Amino acid sequence: MKMILRGELQRNLLDNLRALTLYFSSNEFEYEFLKQVPNTEKLVVCDGSFKKMFCCESPNNVDYSGLLLQLKILHLKSLKNLVSIGLENSWAVVKNLETFEVISFSSLENLVSCKVSFSNLICLKVKSCDRLSYLFTSSTARSLTQLKRIKIKECQSIKEIVFKEEEEKELDEIMFPNLSCLILDSLSHLRRFYKGSLSFPILEELSVKKCNEMVTLCAGTIETNKLSQITINYDEGIPLKNNLNFTMRKNFLKQVCI
Repeated sequence: MKMILRGELQRNLLDNLRALTLYFSSNEFEYEFLKQVPNTEKLVVCDGSFKKMFCCESPNNVDYSGLLLQLKILHLKSLKNLVSIGLENSWAVVKNLETFEVISFSSLENLVSCKVSFSNLICLKVKSCDRLSYLFTSSTARSLTQLKRIKIKECQSIKEIVFKEEEEKELDEIMFPNLSCLILDSLSHLRRFYKGSLSFPILEELSVKKCNEMVTLCAGTIETNKLSQITINYDEGIPLKNNLNFTMRKNFLKQVCI
C-alpha cells in the first residue's frame, strides 16, 4: 500500500484492478490509497484496529465523491474497534453497491447513522455484530427497492431490523418489492422486523430460527402474496393457511407450550 501511495507501481496496472482485499494492522484507514484504485468493483477490508472508515472529517481533506465510483461488492470483516463505517459521508461508495456484508464487529452500533440511499443493493448479510440495535431507519429502508436477499445472524442486541422514525405515521407501510429471501437466525433479542406495516410481494423464502422474543414480523398488516410456507426454528415447510403474522403467532405459541 505504501508503494502504491509513493507512485512506485504503474498507473495502468492500478486502473485495471477490479478486486482488492486489504488486511490492516494500523489504527488508521488509508483514504488516500482508494484514489489510486478508481475502478475497483470488489473491496474486502479485514482485521483493522481503526475506529472510523469514511468519516466526515477525513485526514488531508480527502474528497470522497471520487472514491470507488465502480464499487459493487463491499465486505467488511473483523474490524473490532470500528464504531462508524461512514457510508453516509460518501454517496459514491453506495451509489452502485450491490452486495454488502458486515461480519464480526464488536463496537459497531449502526450500519449508517442517518438516511442513506442503497438504491442498487441486491444482497445484504450481517453476522456477529453484537452492539447493533437495528439495521436501518425506515427512510433508508424505503430506498432498498432492488434488495433480493437479507440474511441476519448472531447479532445478540438487535431488536428491530427497521427502526421507525418518530415523524412517520403509526402504521406507515414499507414495501420491499424485490425481496425473495429473508433469513433471521439466532437473534435472541429481536422483537420484530418493523413496527409499522410491511409488504413483500414476491417473498418466497422465510426462515426464522432462534429468535425467541419475536412473535410476529410487524405490528401492522403484512402482505406476502407469493409466500406459501415458512421455517420456524427446526420446523420446515409450515404452510401459510392465514396471513403470515397469524401463522407465526400460532406456531410460536405452540412451541412455547411444548
